[in-house]
Amino acid sequence: MKIYKATCIFLFSSVLFFASCVIPESNHVEPTYHLLSELQSDRNETSGADRISFYVRQVELPTYLQETRLVSRPKQGLIEFTENDRWGEPLEEGVARVLGLNLSKRLNALSYSVSPHRKKPSCMFELGIAVQRFERVDAKTVLLDVLCDVSSANNVKHVPFSTQVDFAESEDARDSSLEVLALSQALSELCDFLAREVRAWKVDSSPEP
Repeated sequence: MKIYKATCIFLFSSVLFFASCVIPESNHVEPTYHLLSELQSDRNETSGADRISFYVRQVELPTYLQETRLVSRPKQGLIEFTENDRWGEPLEEGVARVLGLNLSKRLNALSYSVSPHRKKPSCMFELGIAVQRFERVDAKTVLLDVLCDVSSANNVKHVPFSTQVDFAESEDARDSSLEVLALSQALSELCDFLAREVRAWKVDSSPEP
């Protein structure tokens, strides 16, 4: 009888042990990482004689945009973060990198640098970008709203810029690549604007013959 009881206790304990070792199926989804991209401009680039050197200072972001997750603000006072779509680099560095690449083409600049790298000597212009908004605002629209400082020598010009870019909805609801492309397009439009500001300043400050 004692052997029977011991056997039952052993079998019961074994069942509990193996049941506790069963690992439930994981619902974890590996995040998708995104990068902002350099985009071509439809506008004509400057000639070689108009080459301009510039430096993009550290981009300023509001706290909520310092997250690695992509952000949407579908209505006033509401912020939503995506769990499975994230930036593959710090957003302030990604914005500065793309600004540098885009502007170097628009200004035909052979000498330029962007934060966190050091400013190169004999830099003609410094650009400061304070981002106010940079996110999706509805199912198919992103918004870029910035304050820009364009400085040369001891002069500084403060100019605001804002644009909205529409994008087509993806068939895959989990695919945010079109949203990221629209954000890159918004930065491209900002670069068109900054290039016009820099060129106009250069013309205005040129000595009269």
